[in-house]
Amino acid sequence: MIEKFIKKDKNEQLESILEEKNIEEQAKNLIQGILYKVEVSYKDYKKAKVIEETEKQYVEKILVNIQKRCDQIKVVKLSQKLEDEEMQKQLEKNKFYINEQEIITYPIEEKILYAIEKKSNNKKILNNKYGEVTTALSNLINTGRNIDRIEVLRDFNGWSWATIKSEIENITANLVYQTLRIILGEQFLENWCQDKDGIVDYLDMLKEEIKAKYSEDIANQLKDILIKIAIINEANENKDFKEEISQKLKKLKEQLKEYENTQENIVKITNNKKEATKEIKEIDKILSQEVKLRQEYEKRNAGVPIQQKIFSIKVLKQQLNDRKQRLLNEIEEDNYLLNPTNYLEEKNKVVEQKELLELVKFNQEQKEELLIEFEKIFLQCFRMKIKNTEEPEEIVKLIYKFRYFMLLPFNLEKNIKDVQQLDKEIQETEKKLVKKAVDKKVITNVPDEVMRHVFETRIIVLEELYYKITTEFEKYYVQIFDENISEEKFEIIPTEKIKINKKIKIFI
Repeated sequence: MIEKFIKKDKNEQLESILEEKNIEEQAKNLIQGILYKVEVSYKDYKKAKVIEETEKQYVEKILVNIQKRCDQIKVVKLSQKLEDEEMQKQLEKNKFYINEQEIITYPIEEKILYAIEKKSNNKKILNNKYGEVTTALSNLINTGRNIDRIEVLRDFNGWSWATIKSEIENITANLVYQTLRIILGEQFLENWCQDKDGIVDYLDMLKEEIKAKYSEDIANQLKDILIKIAIINEANENKDFKEEISQKLKKLKEQLKEYENTQENIVKITNNKKEATKEIKEIDKILSQEVKLRQEYEKRNAGVPIQQKIFSIKVLKQQLNDRKQRLLNEIEEDNYLLNPTNYLEEKNKVVEQKELLELVKFNQEQKEELLIEFEKIFLQCFRMKIKNTEEPEEIVKLIYKFRYFMLLPFNLEKNIKDVQQLDKEIQETEKKLVKKAVDKKVITNVPDEVMRHVFETRIIVLEELYYKITTEFEKYYVQIFDENISEEKFEIIPTEKIKINKKIKIFI
């Protein structure tokens, strides 16, 4: 009864919010449909993914996003053409289009929800000191969160769990976000995505969190690879970003060329310092004598258009002092670079930045190699989680999280479980998790090959699973099932004595 009251209350709250907005009737109906689908699917979604957020909290966030960020939502037919070509391209590509004023979308509930979430993003959630990484990593994390928020609609329908990879807007962003969610927790990422001003350095916080939970070496590796993945992903998704990086690479190559020609560059820096020192002396002379100041004032204003004239001696003094300060800063920089140690450090910084930005040239295979390294680090962290977990209830959660991880899409063809380069680390992780689960009496002593399939099943409630081993033509087969669903049988090669034709419960 309480649940029914809460759901009725949320529907009434949604209706009240929509009445205040410029939202078409069809869009209103589709948004109501979103709440209905969430109601049907959320229990399975929460169970399969092992998340803390309740259905009530999830729906409340949708309502807040609509209330605060979505004033206009317009639904258009799939056959309808917009006058603006750029808007039409975006609509055809994404199935929705958003700008500051409105959301335009096709009549697809999942896409409407994605557009609402995207409209609600804080564009930069990383400190500007990271340069190009600020945009790239902000977009990677935001996109991952947007995809995460629509998963309950996309993959769950109340009786089954299925993932169509082509429907995921950005598989890389989703994989990275879900990986970080498992090792850092959903609240850390939620706080990061809610950051508006970048005052809090969440990349540094991420490093400290990983360091505290796992190790400093893992933290450094994870941060480094995360930045690289973000740069590559943004270059693949954003042509303007890729062009901007290409222009910066040209400048960095020129800088590096100067640094490598050390003797010539030192002469250039020394001469620049001499010229700056000479100019400062001239400025000091002008500022110290009223006559010279007046002469300089008249000289600068002679034959100059009225809009470019200096309007008073006081303004000229300020300009001269500003120029002097800039020259002093240049001299300080020159002195810094004339120190051989500093010169080498600055040269190395240019080399590092150049190498980072050259990641935009990576092909798909090189990008996937980075993702594999990222997931190897994750598996290392997960094994540490297993080692440090003792409570049976928490071990069950780890089993669910590992199953969810195994079914994450890696690319359009494979899930994580299918990536051969991860096979060794996955098997090592499985063995540790199964051993801990058996030791803590969470599961029965299940054959390894059976547990491998448990970690790959899409039957949602694992605690209700059974398995049965049968023989056919001197071969052994296993089938995993619950009270409602039976999966296809698969062949195994027994390595120990096993029970035949017996229904055995997996979880104790």
